[in-house]
Amino acid sequence: MSSDAERGGQFRFMDCNCRVGDFEAMEESYFTDLDGLLAEMDYLGIAQALVMHTWASRWSPRLGNEKLDETIADEDNLYPCYVALPSATDELAEPAEFAAHVREQNGAVRLFPADHQWDLADWCADTLLAALDAEAVTTLIDIGQTNWSQVAAVLERYTKLPLIIMATSYRINRHIYPLFEKYDNLYLESHTYQTPWGIEDISRRFGADRLIFGTSLPEMEGGAAIGQILYADLRDEDKAKIAGGNLRRLLGI
Repeated sequence: MSSDAERGGQFRFMDCNCRVGDFEAMEESYFTDLDGLLAEMDYLGIAQALVMHTWASRWSPRLGNEKLDETIADEDNLYPCYVALPSATDELAEPAEFAAHVREQNGAVRLFPADHQWDLADWCADTLLAALDAEAVTTLIDIGQTNWSQVAAVLERYTKLPLIIMATSYRINRHIYPLFEKYDNLYLESHTYQTPWGIEDISRRFGADRLIFGTSLPEMEGGAAIGQILYADLRDEDKAKIAGGNLRRLLGI
């Protein structure tokens, strides 16, 4: 394997959306172990990654987060993406402690309110979101796990919380452009946003700082996501921000 300093080429890609760990519904063609992920990153030229464990999203956030720590402990180019839950059921550490730990690890959290049967509204998640906000913990969520009105409400109340919206489509501009105009803490994962010239238009209107590179490895092949950045009609400095600079800034690395 290449060293971290050698990976990533000119733009030093950092992936916000990778996972390890098997699960009974995983396709046979997917690699699920750490060695498979590292080999694919090396092949694609991805220098660093945020990584979630499949157990945490599909089974138990607590056990999955613990397994993630164990799995990536010796990898200096992998950073933890823990799955978070509201505090009412005491399934994870107390929110302030949990958020401080994530920040100390230069990690992030991912939320699955639809799959895990909770709600982003303050009556359910205010303690968790306030703790993440206090530590400015980078927070990722698929749009299918929530809705745009709840996204707007979170951005409005928790202004220090960097919120990355993932798994979108090419038809989101009428939702996300008004939110970009109002909220500086909103970010968009790039690889499922496939509007022709969309990356260029967001960069021109709102700045390339709003876009975060991700692949969804191993469920999706990473080459197209990389090509989307490399072949964008942007300055190299803006491509470098999207490829990894923006995420490193948010994580403090």
